[in-house]
Amino acid sequence: GGDAGGGDKPIKIALSNYFNGNIWRKQMEASFEATAKANPDQVSEFKVVNSDGSAPQQAQQIQSLVLEGYDAIIIDAASPTALNGAIQEACDAGVTVVVFDSLATAECAYKVAFDYEAYGRAEAQFMADQLGGKGNILFVRGIAGITVDEDIYNGAMEVLKDYPDMKIVGEVYGEFTESTAQQEVAKILPSLPKIDGVLTQGNDGGGALDAFLQAGTSPVPLVIQGNSGQGLEGWVKVAQENPDYKTMSISSQPSISSTALWLSWMLINDQNDATSLPDKTVFAPLLIIPEENRDAWADALEYTEIAENPTTLEQAQDYVKAAIDGDPVLQEEPLPPSE
Repeated sequence: GGDAGGGDKPIKIALSNYFNGNIWRKQMEASFEATAKANPDQVSEFKVVNSDGSAPQQAQQIQSLVLEGYDAIIIDAASPTALNGAIQEACDAGVTVVVFDSLATAECAYKVAFDYEAYGRAEAQFMADQLGGKGNILFVRGIAGITVDEDIYNGAMEVLKDYPDMKIVGEVYGEFTESTAQQEVAKILPSLPKIDGVLTQGNDGGGALDAFLQAGTSPVPLVIQGNSGQGLEGWVKVAQENPDYKTMSISSQPSISSTALWLSWMLINDQNDATSLPDKTVFAPLLIIPEENRDAWADALEYTEIAENPTTLEQAQDYVKAAIDGDPVLQEEPLPPSE
């Protein structure tokens, strides 16, 4: 841009999202919009487009945004590779591209990532510890073909290979969506042996738990939750009936879209050494809700809300510094932000 020596000109920024059919994605879009609206000195104009699950449509939308003159495009990607051509064209046209959450591999794009393999390892290790390293496991996965699903799955499998008596006896795709997860689990349940634990991804947790409750399964298996109000309420209810019931909740934070917005602003204005990020990557922390924080979050969240810490510029700057220092913040266990 025209400002030598790191000015702070406001940017024109667009968010390209390939799927907004669940509450995490809707909240992710809302976080971006709220941050953009609240910071007119940094954001002059903003827009959200989404491609209803289609990678080719998302690639076309990215090409259109380049023609519309956006300084930055942040992308929650439908595929690790299908958008790379469109992303490279955007970079060649001088647009700053930041991929986030579900990543693309284009070399010119900066990345705001969650360590989704760490997510899979954390939930599988918790389950192994609780179940004494043995039991029948149902795996409710996310959306097939995206990096988020593959990484969580691979992280979990890495832990499970050390526990030969923990057997995955069923696998379904819940698409990170409560209603889908509930339907898919309900369909497969009659064909499964007794389930001791359910590994999940994101909002799959609440829907999976509801499927077992509706089926009247007793005892209810250990279902990992995904930080939704729905799932936490379900966990509270099960624990009231059985005080020995143990689980945990873990998810990525929808406010990562705001982190991507702030990174774009830093890159365009040459701030905080953002252009020197190793692997062009910033990590945003996963949010873990252990049992001792469950009730606080359950009280703080609406049924259709996901736990998150809003991302301020200062926080995004801290994440950038941590990444440059080689010590990224990969997970946190906060209480709800105070009103």
